Amino acid sequence: LPTPASQGSLCTKAPRSVVGAMGDSGGGSGEGMNLFALSLEQLNQLKQSIEEELQGLNGAIQQLQVSRNKLTTSKEALNRLTTTDEGTPMLVPITSSLYVPGETTQLDTVLVDVGTGYFIEKSTDEAQAFLERKMALIETQAQNVQSAAQFKNQNLQQTVDVMNRKIMEMRGGAGSSGGGGGTAV
Repeated sequence: LPTPASQGSLCTKAPRSVVGAMGDSGGGSGEGMNLFALSLEQLNQLKQSIEEELQGLNGAIQQLQVSRNKLTTSKEALNRLTTTDEGTPMLVPITSSLYVPGETTQLDTVLVDVGTGYFIEKSTDEAQAFLERKMALIETQAQNVQSAAQFKNQNLQQTVDVMNRKIMEMRGGAGSSGGGGGTAV
């Protein structure tokens, strides 16, 4: 059966890792990979590979959301501290479950965690700007990862569709006298 190219090919206009996972050794020429030329076993391997990559992308999305939430919490805490009157009683965290009583003082500088255990002293305005830049960077990264995940989902759906068609062709070619319903994959 002739099929439209859009239904039987994977688009390879994607990042190198996506193209490489689909077996394109040509360096992303923009041509689709003909899924109908692959055996059912090869399609299953491709499907498993795409599913594994999707799991990795979903894990990256979750990590980015956790980072975004931490930065949002830090930004809100900094905003509250800068607007709190001097001498206001508060609990100061020593660990995640240990606090000591304290009170606010004039806030000129804060220590900013810049990663891997390094802290830099910054003014409150510089700290706010730093947090905003980090949040914008994480948002950009999250959009890129989300886009790659959508691309992978499309490839997965195309692969499953071709697998289903091949299974239906095999059932039809074997002389189906009493068709069984249901999903093939």
